[in-house]
Amino acid sequence: MIGASAAVFFVAAAYFLLTLDRTRANSLSKDDTQAGLKIVLFGIILAGVVMAALGTQGLLTYVFGGFKGGSGPIKAAIPPIVVGALTVVIVLKAVLPRTNAATQRQAERYLLGALAIGFGVFGLSMVQGFLSGLFLDVPWGMNAGNISGAVVGGAVLFFTLGRFGAVSGWTAPIAPPPMQQPPQGYPPQGGGYPPQGGGYPPQGGGYPPQGGGGYPPQGGGGYPPQGGGGYPPQGGYGR
Repeated sequence: MIGASAAVFFVAAAYFLLTLDRTRANSLSKDDTQAGLKIVLFGIILAGVVMAALGTQGLLTYVFGGFKGGSGPIKAAIPPIVVGALTVVIVLKAVLPRTNAATQRQAERYLLGALAIGFGVFGLSMVQGFLSGLFLDVPWGMNAGNISGAVVGGAVLFFTLGRFGAVSGWTAPIAPPPMQQPPQGYPPQGGGYPPQGGGYPPQGGGYPPQGGGGYPPQGGGGYPPQGGGGYPPQGGYGR
Protein backbone atom coordinates (compact mmCIF):
# COMPACT_ATOMS: atom_id res chain seq x y z
CA MET A 1 0.00 0.00 0.00
CA ILE A 2 2.87 2.39 0.69
CA GLY A 3 4.39 1.66 -2.72
CA ALA A 4 1.05 2.08 -4.47
CA SER A 5 0.34 5.35 -2.68
CA ALA A 6 3.81 6.66 -3.55
CA ALA A 7 3.32 5.73 -7.23
CA VAL A 8 -0.05 7.47 -7.48
CA PHE A 9 1.26 10.61 -5.82
CA PHE A 10 4.31 10.60 -8.10
CA VAL A 11 2.24 10.30 -11.30
CA ALA A 12 -0.08 13.13 -10.22
CA ALA A 13 2.81 15.43 -9.27
CA ALA A 14 4.79 14.59 -12.43
CA TYR A 15 1.79 15.33 -14.68
CA PHE A 16 1.36 18.69 -12.95
CA LEU A 17 5.04 19.59 -13.39
CA LEU A 18 4.96 18.43 -17.00
CA THR A 19 1.98 20.67 -17.72
CA LEU A 20 3.80 23.66 -16.25
CA ASP A 21 6.96 22.84 -18.18
CA ARG A 22 5.15 22.72 -21.50
CA THR A 23 3.99 26.31 -21.08
CA ARG A 24 7.58 27.51 -21.56
CA ALA A 25 8.59 28.54 -25.07
CA ASN A 26 11.84 26.56 -24.93
CA SER A 27 10.44 23.49 -23.17
CA LEU A 28 12.30 20.29 -24.08
CA SER A 29 9.25 18.12 -23.39
CA LYS A 30 6.82 20.22 -25.40
CA ASP A 31 6.96 17.92 -28.43
CA ASP A 32 7.38 14.67 -26.46
CA THR A 33 4.24 12.69 -27.23
CA GLN A 34 5.29 9.80 -24.95
CA ALA A 35 5.86 11.89 -21.82
CA GLY A 36 2.64 10.73 -20.12
CA LEU A 37 3.36 7.07 -20.91
CA LYS A 38 6.85 7.30 -19.46
CA ILE A 39 5.55 8.97 -16.30
CA VAL A 40 3.19 6.04 -15.73
CA LEU A 41 5.98 3.51 -16.32
CA PHE A 42 8.33 5.33 -13.98
CA GLY A 43 5.52 5.44 -11.42
CA ILE A 44 5.32 1.65 -11.58
CA ILE A 45 9.09 1.49 -11.13
CA LEU A 46 8.76 3.75 -8.10
CA ALA A 47 6.21 1.38 -6.56
CA GLY A 48 8.55 -1.58 -7.16
CA VAL A 49 11.52 0.23 -5.58
CA VAL A 50 9.49 1.15 -2.50
CA MET A 51 8.21 -2.42 -2.08
CA ALA A 52 11.67 -3.95 -2.43
CA ALA A 53 13.20 -1.36 -0.09
CA LEU A 54 10.65 -1.96 2.66
CA GLY A 55 11.09 -5.72 2.33
CA THR A 56 14.86 -5.29 2.57
CA GLN A 57 14.43 -3.14 5.66
CA GLY A 58 12.38 -5.87 7.31
CA LEU A 59 15.02 -8.47 6.49
CA LEU A 60 17.84 -6.28 7.82
CA THR A 61 15.85 -5.59 10.98
CA TYR A 62 15.67 -9.32 11.56
CA VAL A 63 19.43 -9.64 11.00
CA PHE A 64 20.44 -6.65 13.14
CA GLY A 65 18.03 -7.71 15.87
CA GLY A 66 19.86 -10.97 16.42
CA PHE A 67 17.80 -13.35 14.23
CA LYS A 68 14.97 -13.41 16.73
CA GLY A 69 11.47 -14.53 15.84
CA GLY A 70 12.22 -17.72 13.92
CA SER A 71 11.64 -17.84 10.19
CA GLY A 72 8.56 -15.62 10.26
CA PRO A 73 10.35 -12.31 9.50
CA ILE A 74 12.18 -13.91 6.56
CA LYS A 75 8.95 -15.25 5.08
CA ALA A 76 7.37 -11.80 5.46
CA ALA A 77 10.30 -9.98 3.81
CA ILE A 78 10.80 -12.20 0.77
CA PRO A 79 7.50 -11.48 -1.13
CA PRO A 80 7.86 -7.68 -1.33
CA ILE A 81 11.54 -8.00 -2.28
CA VAL A 82 10.77 -10.46 -5.09
CA VAL A 83 7.72 -8.62 -6.43
CA GLY A 84 9.38 -5.20 -6.24
CA ALA A 85 12.61 -6.35 -7.90
CA LEU A 86 10.77 -8.19 -10.69
CA THR A 87 8.59 -5.14 -11.34
CA VAL A 88 11.62 -2.88 -11.74
CA VAL A 89 13.49 -5.34 -13.98
CA ILE A 90 10.54 -6.07 -16.27
CA VAL A 91 9.64 -2.42 -16.81
CA LEU A 92 13.25 -1.35 -17.34
CA LYS A 93 14.23 -4.19 -19.67
CA ALA A 94 11.03 -5.08 -21.52
CA VAL A 95 8.71 -2.07 -21.61
CA LEU A 96 10.69 1.15 -21.24
CA PRO A 97 13.07 0.47 -24.19
CA ARG A 98 10.04 0.67 -26.51
CA THR A 99 9.69 4.35 -25.69
CA ASN A 100 11.97 7.31 -26.38
CA ALA A 101 13.22 7.32 -22.76
CA ALA A 102 16.84 7.14 -23.95
CA THR A 103 16.60 10.54 -25.67
CA GLN A 104 13.77 12.35 -23.83
CA ARG A 105 14.72 11.98 -20.15
CA GLN A 106 12.57 14.51 -18.32
CA ALA A 107 10.29 11.84 -16.84
CA GLU A 108 13.31 9.88 -15.62
CA ARG A 109 14.58 13.00 -13.86
CA TYR A 110 11.24 13.28 -12.07
CA LEU A 111 11.56 9.69 -10.86
CA LEU A 112 15.16 10.04 -9.71
CA GLY A 113 14.39 13.27 -7.91
CA ALA A 114 11.42 11.72 -6.14
CA LEU A 115 13.44 8.69 -5.03
CA ALA A 116 16.36 10.83 -3.87
CA ILE A 117 14.31 13.20 -1.76
CA GLY A 118 11.99 10.51 -0.44
CA PHE A 119 14.62 8.03 0.68
CA GLY A 120 17.01 10.80 1.75
CA VAL A 121 14.46 12.17 4.23
CA PHE A 122 13.51 8.63 5.24
CA GLY A 123 17.14 7.74 5.95
CA LEU A 124 17.69 10.91 7.98
CA SER A 125 14.63 10.21 10.11
CA MET A 126 15.87 6.68 10.73
CA VAL A 127 19.28 7.98 11.81
CA GLN A 128 17.60 10.40 14.20
CA GLY A 129 15.44 7.60 15.61
CA PHE A 130 18.47 5.35 16.05
CA LEU A 131 20.42 8.01 17.95
CA SER A 132 17.40 8.81 20.10
CA GLY A 133 17.11 5.11 20.95
CA LEU A 134 20.76 5.01 21.97
CA PHE A 135 20.47 8.07 24.21
CA LEU A 136 17.23 6.86 25.80
CA ASP A 137 18.52 3.29 26.33
CA VAL A 138 15.89 1.71 24.09
CA PRO A 139 16.39 -2.08 23.81
CA TRP A 140 18.45 -3.05 20.79
CA GLY A 141 15.71 -5.23 19.35
CA MET A 142 13.41 -2.21 19.17
CA ASN A 143 16.11 0.02 17.73
CA ALA A 144 17.26 -2.38 14.99
CA GLY A 145 14.53 -1.16 12.66
CA ASN A 146 15.97 2.36 12.73
CA ILE A 147 19.48 1.33 11.76
CA SER A 148 18.18 -0.95 8.98
CA GLY A 149 16.02 1.90 7.66
CA ALA A 150 19.04 4.21 7.67
CA VAL A 151 21.04 1.66 5.67
CA VAL A 152 18.30 1.19 3.07
CA GLY A 153 17.58 4.92 2.78
CA GLY A 154 21.27 5.75 2.39
CA ALA A 155 21.79 3.07 -0.27
CA VAL A 156 18.85 4.23 -2.41
CA LEU A 157 19.86 7.88 -1.98
CA PHE A 158 23.45 7.16 -3.02
CA PHE A 159 22.42 5.32 -6.20
CA THR A 160 19.62 7.62 -7.32
CA LEU A 161 21.52 10.83 -6.60
CA GLY A 162 24.51 9.63 -8.59
CA ARG A 163 22.24 8.60 -11.46
CA PHE A 164 20.36 11.89 -11.27
CA GLY A 165 23.60 13.84 -11.49
CA ALA A 166 24.81 11.80 -14.47
CA VAL A 167 21.53 12.32 -16.34
CA SER A 168 21.61 16.03 -15.56
CA GLY A 169 25.19 16.34 -16.80
CA TRP A 170 27.06 17.21 -13.64
CA THR A 171 30.84 17.06 -13.71
CA ALA A 172 33.48 16.25 -11.14
CA PRO A 173 35.32 19.24 -9.65
CA ILE A 174 38.65 20.02 -11.33
CA ALA A 175 41.58 19.60 -8.98
CA PRO A 176 44.08 22.48 -8.90
CA PRO A 177 47.46 21.74 -10.51
CA PRO A 178 50.14 20.58 -8.06
CA MET A 179 52.62 23.19 -6.89
CA GLN A 180 56.08 22.98 -8.38
CA GLN A 181 58.49 22.03 -5.63
CA PRO A 182 62.15 23.08 -5.81
CA PRO A 183 64.55 20.19 -6.36
CA GLN A 184 65.63 18.60 -3.13
CA GLY A 185 69.01 17.17 -2.29
CA TYR A 186 72.61 18.16 -1.67
CA PRO A 187 74.21 20.27 -2.95
CA PRO A 188 71.71 22.81 -4.34
CA GLN A 189 72.30 24.06 -7.82
CA GLY A 190 73.58 27.63 -8.01
CA GLY A 191 73.95 28.26 -4.29
CA GLY A 192 74.32 26.64 -0.90
CA TYR A 193 77.41 24.71 0.18
CA PRO A 194 79.78 24.87 -1.61
CA PRO A 195 78.54 27.84 -3.67
CA GLN A 196 79.18 27.84 -7.35
CA GLY A 197 81.48 30.74 -8.27
CA GLY A 198 82.14 31.94 -4.70
CA GLY A 199 82.28 30.81 -1.08
CA TYR A 200 85.11 28.72 0.40
CA PRO A 201 87.70 28.75 -1.08
CA PRO A 202 86.91 31.74 -3.29
CA GLN A 203 88.05 31.67 -6.84
CA GLY A 204 90.56 34.44 -7.39
CA GLY A 205 90.88 35.48 -3.76
CA GLY A 206 90.41 34.27 -0.19
CA TYR A 207 92.79 31.82 1.53
CA PRO A 208 95.42 31.54 0.20
CA PRO A 209 94.92 34.52 -2.09
CA GLN A 210 95.82 34.07 -5.68
CA GLY A 211 98.33 36.67 -6.86
CA GLY A 212 99.19 38.42 -3.59
CA GLY A 213 98.12 39.33 -0.12
CA GLY A 214 97.13 36.97 2.63
CA TYR A 215 99.38 34.59 4.59
CA PRO A 216 102.16 34.13 3.68
CA PRO A 217 102.44 37.17 1.42
CA GLN A 218 103.80 36.56 -1.99
CA GLY A 219 106.79 38.71 -2.89
CA GLY A 220 107.64 40.29 0.47
CA GLY A 221 106.44 41.24 3.89
CA GLY A 222 104.94 38.95 6.45
CA TYR A 223 106.71 36.42 8.66
CA PRO A 224 109.58 35.80 8.14
CA PRO A 225 110.33 38.81 5.99
CA GLN A 226 112.11 38.13 2.82
CA GLY A 227 115.37 40.09 2.44
CA GLY A 228 115.70 41.63 5.91
CA GLY A 229 114.03 42.51 9.14
CA GLY A 230 112.17 40.18 11.34
CA TYR A 231 113.58 37.67 13.83
CA PRO A 232 116.46 37.10 13.71
CA PRO A 233 117.35 40.14 11.67
CA GLN A 234 119.71 39.69 8.86
CA GLY A 235 122.91 41.54 9.83
CA GLY A 236 121.47 42.64 13.22
CA TYR A 237 121.45 40.62 16.44
CA GLY A 238 124.80 38.85 17.07
CA ARG A 239 126.49 40.91 14.50
